[in-house]
This record gives sequence, C-alpha cells and structure tokens, in this order.
Amino acid sequence: MGPLQVFNVATVNPAWRGDSWLLSSLGTTAAQAVGVVLWVVALVGFVVLAAVVMGWLPLDWWVPVAVVSSGASIAGLVLFPSAFPVFSTIGALAVDIAVLVAVLWFHWSPAELPA
Repeated sequence: MGPLQVFNVATVNPAWRGDSWLLSSLGTTAAQAVGVVLWVVALVGFVVLAAVVMGWLPLDWWVPVAVVSSGASIAGLVLFPSAFPVFSTIGALAVDIAVLVAVLWFHWSPAELPA
C-alpha cells in the first residue's frame, strides 16, 4: 500500500505525507522514492515466495528472496513507521520476523510441506 499512497491512488493513513524520521534530510521526494523501492521489493519478493511455495519457481530461491523481502519490509516499517495504521505495522513486523526466524533459525523450506 505504500506506493499507492505515495502516488495518491489510495490513502492508508491520511496523516502521513511520505516523510521519514530518518530520511528527512533527503527531502520528501527522495524519502518517498526510498519507500517505494523498499515496498515494491517486499511486495514482489513475497509474490515470488508464493510462487516458490506453489512449485512454480525453483526452491533455491526460497532463502535469499525470503531474507531480502522481509528485510526490505522491515526497513520500510522502521523508516516510515507512521505510513500505516499501528496494528498494520505491528502485524507486518510480526510476519517479517516470523519469516526470518523460520528461514534463518529453523531452516524451514516449502519442500517440507506435504504434497
């Protein structure tokens, strides 16, 4: 939803104007560009992960794409904490952490799913 709000297609949090607490020195336009890149990387990455789970893409892609997608999402949430409602931010952060723990700590992969 981040890119949709930046381009005024949808409004998730009307109080958010695309600014970042850490990137304020870059200006709003540059901060918005960083946010769009992070959220597009996360969005595309999680879609790719779904395709890996379905067996449409190689299983070797699982770990690197999961780490990059979750990392980009966490970076977006940290840099733009007011972009989404509080509970959406908490939920997204919980999912990102769950993915990282499953992949990096428990070494889980979709190959372990029953056929």
